[in-house]
Amino acid sequence: MSLIKDLIAIHPEKANGRIVRADVLSEAKGRFDRKWFAQEGGLWMAISIYDEFLPENASLISLIFGLAMVRCANYFNIEQARIKWINDLHFNGKKIGGVLLERFDNWYIAGIGMNINNPLPDNLPATSFKKILGKELSILKVLEVTIYWLRYYFGFLRFYERKELEEEKIVNLIREDFKTFSDTIGNCVIYSYNFDKEEYIVIGKAVDITEKGTLLVEEISSKEVLEFSSGEIFYLL
Repeated sequence: MSLIKDLIAIHPEKANGRIVRADVLSEAKGRFDRKWFAQEGGLWMAISIYDEFLPENASLISLIFGLAMVRCANYFNIEQARIKWINDLHFNGKKIGGVLLERFDNWYIAGIGMNINNPLPDNLPATSFKKILGKELSILKVLEVTIYWLRYYFGFLRFYERKELEEEKIVNLIREDFKTFSDTIGNCVIYSYNFDKEEYIVIGKAVDITEKGTLLVEEISSKEVLEFSSGEIFYLL
């Protein structure tokens, strides 16, 4: 992600949609600098997207990356893969992939990591495409499929916004597909912006995703419906 930021400064005219891929990341990090194990055999990539979108649709952009990953998993017949809000890919409670999304000047910078053929520490609640399918996959093919779905959903977002500006109402495919491919809606959850600090915690039921991509949680005691555009959740099983 730091490299792709440097490349924006060097060649900004070629940066929209630029992808950088690594075989191994020696200092991989997730949200709040949490350690991410990124050994050879995984898909480790970053992409820069110029922010040409309506400000009110920022939360939809966060959903797109999770949708691209789950569609990729489905392509390779991992049909039980699901998205946990905002954009974690998991399989039966074990994490397969994640996204770190940042704003950088007028750009969105997304770091995407998916466990494909790479080994994983035994003590982590994580799995890989190889463990699920029992075979190795071509990393370049996984990359190709992921890019296809990123283009699909970003293309739809541009179309959706054009229709909004024309005051023509259409179905928000990003929202509807998230509700199809995510298991968050209907689940009891613990929400916090940052669980490492636990400064603010909400326990409740995830009841819906709004038209603008934010999560609605009904707080368990007050029954107040709260709206979140960022943060993280754990499921209460």
